This record gives sequence, C-alpha cells and structure tokens, in this order.
Amino acid sequence: MPTRRALLFGGGAFAAVLLATAIALVVALAGLKQLRTGIDLTVLPSWLWYYRGDPALRSWLLRGYSVAGLIGAVGGLIVLRQRRPLHGAARFARESEIAGEDLRADRGIILGRKGGRFLTFGGSEHVLLEAPTRSGKGVGIVIPNLLNWPDSVVVLDVKRENWQRTAGFRQAGGQEVWLFDPLTTDGRTARYNPLSYINRDDQVAVIDELQKIALMLFPSPDRGDPFWAESARTGFIGTGAYIAAMPHRPFTIGEIYRLMTQGDPKTTLPKLVEEAATAGVRLSMPCVNAIADFTSGSDNTFSSVRQTITSKLSLWLNPYVDAATSISDFDMRDLRRRRMSLYLGVSPDNMERVAPVYNLLLQQLVDLNTRTLPEEDSTLKVQVLALLDEFVQLGRAMTIANSFSFIAGYGFRLLPVIQGQSQLRALYGDQVARSIITNCGVEVAFTPKELDVAKELSERLGFYSFKAKSKSLTIHGLLANRSTTESDQRRALLMPQELMQMSRKDMLVLRAGIPPIRAKKLFYYRMPVFKRRLMRPPEIEAHPLPAHARPAAPRPAPSGPPLANAADEKEKIVAPVADDVPGETDTGQIPDREMTDAEISGNVVIPADALVLDDIEVPKRGASEGEAKAFVEQMIARATDQREPA
Repeated sequence: MPTRRALLFGGGAFAAVLLATAIALVVALAGLKQLRTGIDLTVLPSWLWYYRGDPALRSWLLRGYSVAGLIGAVGGLIVLRQRRPLHGAARFARESEIAGEDLRADRGIILGRKGGRFLTFGGSEHVLLEAPTRSGKGVGIVIPNLLNWPDSVVVLDVKRENWQRTAGFRQAGGQEVWLFDPLTTDGRTARYNPLSYINRDDQVAVIDELQKIALMLFPSPDRGDPFWAESARTGFIGTGAYIAAMPHRPFTIGEIYRLMTQGDPKTTLPKLVEEAATAGVRLSMPCVNAIADFTSGSDNTFSSVRQTITSKLSLWLNPYVDAATSISDFDMRDLRRRRMSLYLGVSPDNMERVAPVYNLLLQQLVDLNTRTLPEEDSTLKVQVLALLDEFVQLGRAMTIANSFSFIAGYGFRLLPVIQGQSQLRALYGDQVARSIITNCGVEVAFTPKELDVAKELSERLGFYSFKAKSKSLTIHGLLANRSTTESDQRRALLMPQELMQMSRKDMLVLRAGIPPIRAKKLFYYRMPVFKRRLMRPPEIEAHPLPAHARPAAPRPAPSGPPLANAADEKEKIVAPVADDVPGETDTGQIPDREMTDAEISGNVVIPADALVLDDIEVPKRGASEGEAKAFVEQMIARATDQREPA
C-alpha cells in the first residue's frame, strides 16, 4: 500500500504536468493563430494527434513548455524568498518526525506514551531525565524500564522499591540479580570489594589499579591547593600496596583504614616495611617509596594528610560497611558478558552516608568496562543500562561525568535523573555539565516545580510569531477616526507559568533535529502489561560480620538476688508480668544473648521501671551539698547490703 506522502507527491506531480501542458497548448494555439473564443476543447486531442508531425506545432509546443517552466521557476523563487517568521515558528513534533528519530523502536528505553503508543528510544545515546521529587519518575520511567529492558541493568534504588517490584521478574527471566546495600543491619546484602579486581600477586598491577582507585577517592579540587589530595593518594597507594604484599592481611579498604588509624602510622609503617624485609617479604619499590614519602613530612603535615585519608574512608569505620566490602559476590566485568541486574539499595536517611561507596562503585564500573571494545571481544554482546536516580546526590564523580562522551561505544547507556540542569552546573561546573547534557540524545522533562527551571525549559522550547491586531480611535471634534494595525508578536511555545501548571500526567521529550514532543507519562500500576510482571523478590543470604567487627560479649551481672520493686511502686506497672514457666527457676543472672543493633550503636534508653530507689528520698533540684552526699551514701549502703548473702 502506498503511503499518504507518496500519494500526495504523485498527485502534485500529475497536477503540475497537467498545468504545464495547458500552458503549452495556450502558447501553441496563440502562436499558430488558432486561439479564439468558442473553441471546442473536446476536439483538441484529435487535432493534436492529426498534426503531430507538423514542425510548426512541435516548435510552438516546445516554446509553450519553456514558458510553463519559466513560470514555475519564478513561482518557486517567490515561495523560497518568502520572509521567515520574525520570532520563530516553534511547534510540537508530528508523528512522521517522531518515527523518523527512532522514537518508535520495538526495543529500547521506554519514555512515555504518545497517541496511545509507547515512545521507545532505540538509539545508542544516553537519556537525561529532569524531574523534581515525587513527580512519578519511578512509576513512569524507572520501573517500566526495569520490567522491559532485556539486558543488564545497574540501578540506584532509593528505598529498595525497584528491588521489591522488579527483581523477581528479572530473575525469572534468567538473570542474576544482586542487591548491594552496605548499611543494612541484618547482613542481607551482596558484597562488593573494590580491591578484589586487583591481582595482588602482580606488584605492577597493584600500583596501577590503586592509582586509579586513589584518584576516584581523592580527586584534585577545582580550586585550592591540590597538595593534600595528591599526598593522600600517595599514602593510600603505599599502604594498600603493603597490605597486598601481606597474604595474611585482607586486601580491603577497611584494612587500609585500620592500618591508618591504629597507633601512629608515621612510625609503625616504616617499621612494618623493615619487618617485611627481615622476614623476606619483597615489597615493590613504588610501595616502599610511597610509604617513605607519606611518612617523611613534618608531624603537622603528616597529621593533616592522614586526616585527609581517614576522613574520606571514615565510612569503613562502620562494621556493616566493612563486612559488605570484604569480598565480592559479583563481577562487574561480566555485565557485558551475561545478563545481570545490580541494585544499589539505600534508605533515604542513609543516602548521604553511602554516597562515597556508590560513587566509587559506579566510577569503577565505568573504568572496568571501558578497557575493551565489543568489536575486540566477541563475548561482550550484552548492553548495559545504568539508571542513576538522584544522580547529583552521589557527589562529584569525574570518571562518570567524562564517560558520557565515549561510554556508549562500549555498550553502556546512561539514564541520569536530576531535578534541573542547574544542579549539574553547581556540582560539575558549566563546561562538564554542558558536556553531559550535550551527550544525552534525548531529554525528558516532567512538570517543573521551580520557576528558574521552568524559565530555562521555556527558553529551550522556543518561540513562534503571531499577528496581533490593535485598534485605535481618534476623535476630532464631531468626527471619529478608527484605525486597525497589525504587527508580529512573539510568544513562547509554553510559558514558564504554563509549564509549572502542566498536568502531572504530561511530559516533554526533547530530541535534537525535531520539535519537542508533548507526551503522556506511564503509570505501570495501571497497565496490565506491567502489572502481570510484578513478582516477589528473591531471598537474600545473610552474611555475618567479620571477626574484627563483632561486638564484645556482654559483661555478666553481679551475683546475688535481683532488686525487687517496692510495694508502693507496683501500681505504676503498666504491662502485666507473665507467669513463671514450670521447671525454670530465677537464678538472678542476666542470660547471654546477641546484642541488638541499638545496643551496638550505643543508643539504649533505660526504662524507668529499672530504676528502683525503694524508700530512698531523691534530693530535689537545688539541694545542698550535704543532702546530695547523704543520698549517695544511702545508695552505696543499700547496694552493699543487697550484695550480702541472705
């Protein structure tokens, strides 16, 4: 079936030929002096056929077609030279333009709906989502793509909602699914050790890889003296290389932190180097030189550099983080070899704390997967989609920011989520922010909440010209003169206030080369195609804390009978006491038990019922020193009496 465009083109061409023929006939008849009123047009075809061999007729027909061509050329020039709209001609995209820009692909990144069909971007470029908080980015972009993207994904999962709703479906599709949440208190998390990707037996590789990780952890500041960051990198590299050479030590960032905080590293690190040499352990020269450089400064300089390192690694003071980064359960280099789903889970209250770990993980993800092109390794057949919700809250990550310009060639597609472009500029500066935005082939914008964001978006949508009429009335005595003037005026396609009042069901899609698209958001929970894919997530194995991070055993209670509540206090007891269990006796000892998370954190509130003063009178506020002393003596005496055997 011919398309509508082809039919229109064919009809236009046929009409142009008919018009040119009509003009040629008029010119020929006039030249042959046969043009007169009352001519019978029905006999023209037979007349032309009869005189088809007449040279005079042929000559005049040729002249007629030339005149028709000249008229057509002049008309075309007039059309082309028509003045463009003074203020532009902004409008929304048509369906033909949408389909021509790979936004109706069968597979790709789902953006929304337009005309009852999915807007699916099938290109290899990145997608930038600008959406304020609580605007539906999870239900409209993140979850639909996790329920549709067939290859590997890495997703920053605030509140674990994406894991709860999509991990079961992705696992049922044959994928490995991992949830990494280093601050979970129950140990149910996958583990990721940034140093596990280093071959600790290769001293050259150790230094090379530690340099990359050190640059990620201690980037040079845009302003200020880079000395402290560079010195911190030296200390980190030297200490890490020493640990790598000691087989009995765990090769983890937590171990580096412990070595930096135990004792005085300014004296202990050189001693450890000497002991290693005495024991026959061969340390690399870069390791020895880095430790010597790190510890050779003045006490004040060393203390400042050390604090620079430990402050950046202070999260590894947390036993949960130390345990979650002690070993790797997954290999990020396999994301392009087999289909995997990696969820970076975090609760909102822990986002700021865990950001350095996720910042490092994502930077290392980019570094590890941009060493080999898919064309160089036939096993790298899987595409990877990175859904980076709250991208700015991860902090400054130059490895990720710089990768926007080249990582698409390695099979990676990034989908960062920001609240506005001003966030990127504030974090990375104008140049880097512009590079990130420019390298995103599609931008999706939800209803903005801030006026500055709305103004910027309105400017980008463009303006169009319209004719405005103004009427005036001039009165001269008894005479009135009315006049009307018409002028070109400018109007934004959508003004800032219109953008801020745009329906929360609507969204805008911006793609270079075509006008903006006004589309509808998705709501996965209203769409059967997504609802039937919701499955229960898999169970996660719990991992115990490492030995060095386990809490000490609780101290036993003193021997003797427990303190009894006074008779006049029993009315204050709210909850009834359970009956004694037959066969059990009260020994007066506190039973051994596992410490709770609250006790480990040190924030334990002693209930009021546990503070029994019996008949001892508590001094009132402002009591004299003698009254306070008497109160303390009574407490000591009673405690001493109760410890004596009955």
